[in-house]
Amino acid sequence: MTDINKKLIVFDTDGVIFKSQLLLRLSWHSGIIIYLRALFLCLLFGINRLTMRALLERVYDKLKGIKEEEFWRVYYKMKLVRSAEEAIRCIRNNGHYVALISSGVPDFLMRHLAKRLHASYGYGIDTKMDNNIFTGEINGSLSFHEGKVQVVEQILKESNITWNDVIIVGDDRNNLDIMALAKASIGFNSNYSVRKKAKYLADGNDLKQVLNYIELEEDPSFSELSSKLSQEFTHSWRQEFRRKGIHFGAVLVPFFAGVNFTLTLDLMIIITVLFMFSELLRLNGISLPIMNLITRLCIRTGEQRRFTLAPVTLSLGIILSLLLFPKLIACVVIIIVALSDSIATVTGRFYGRIRIPYNHGKTVEGSMAFFVSAFMCSIFFVPLGIALIVSFVSCIIESLPFKIDNISVPLGTGFFLEMITSPTMSFWRVG
Repeated sequence: MTDINKKLIVFDTDGVIFKSQLLLRLSWHSGIIIYLRALFLCLLFGINRLTMRALLERVYDKLKGIKEEEFWRVYYKMKLVRSAEEAIRCIRNNGHYVALISSGVPDFLMRHLAKRLHASYGYGIDTKMDNNIFTGEINGSLSFHEGKVQVVEQILKESNITWNDVIIVGDDRNNLDIMALAKASIGFNSNYSVRKKAKYLADGNDLKQVLNYIELEEDPSFSELSSKLSQEFTHSWRQEFRRKGIHFGAVLVPFFAGVNFTLTLDLMIIITVLFMFSELLRLNGISLPIMNLITRLCIRTGEQRRFTLAPVTLSLGIILSLLLFPKLIACVVIIIVALSDSIATVTGRFYGRIRIPYNHGKTVEGSMAFFVSAFMCSIFFVPLGIALIVSFVSCIIESLPFKIDNISVPLGTGFFLEMITSPTMSFWRVG
């Protein structure tokens, strides 16, 4: 491979190579008060209320007096993300340069990390030592906002390549400037500011995920592209079936509500709030155990950059159905939204060909699947004639261009069913 084909892959360190932030681990090592203060300052930086220079000066000033050996001790305790060394080795074996650049980790540690992981370059901030004792002073271009741009341009000059040969892998807003200049950018467990701007997104704990996107930027052959498209299609199938498997689980809610209505309602509310909290964390590169894993297994590609609303609307649709309708009606509409909506989505997504004129996002095939499955669900609870009418009305509501059909379908169907049936139906008994 010639130099013209070489690329420079730039990795941020904290949150990308290291699982956590070395600066916070140093602060923790210095005491709980210093750690909490550092955590608060990092939060201010994350919401753009503090500059990089101000953050580093305030945090490192409180670390004054730490011996150099303490820096090394914390450094060696830092856990790497899975496959960090393997991913970097693979990139180097393909003939590319790898640079590890950090605006928070001391330069002497970054140089060691680069050598340890077989990267081409390692750059960090300058930390002044006096007789191996940290003075609290920091310096160097990387301690300033524009520092990463300057460092990358220095590497480009030495390597005789351009910004069009650069791929950035980062997680926070301190990487936005170099991401904007590079040919491509990859957000790895990134916060919302990076998630909006990055060309590719990789969430998880395995750095090898970024290799797929790096390969896409290397002008792959037709066969390679075909293989990747096939993998993406298979992945999409799996995501959709896992997603609808959870959707199907909603059919159990009426049963549990019949056993203990109040407890079921409370659990639905708690799960909804917990999921919303988990989504806010995910959008900022923080994983909530179990909840985040479920989300990653079920989330669609288009939802990686935004709040996943579907589970919230489904939960709200079920909660409102339990509160507003008699027992029988609530049971019917919850089962319809759980089963029929799932069947319609899968059918329309993978087999749909004819678009509905007033809603091009849905297909006639999907709506037919919804009608048939809604009828099969309803016939066990209401007479045949009513089941046909209710299924048709429910199908029409589902086909409308609403973004919240998990709410509109159960509520619209429930109110219609309540109008055409006996008003003497018993309600859920609380308690």
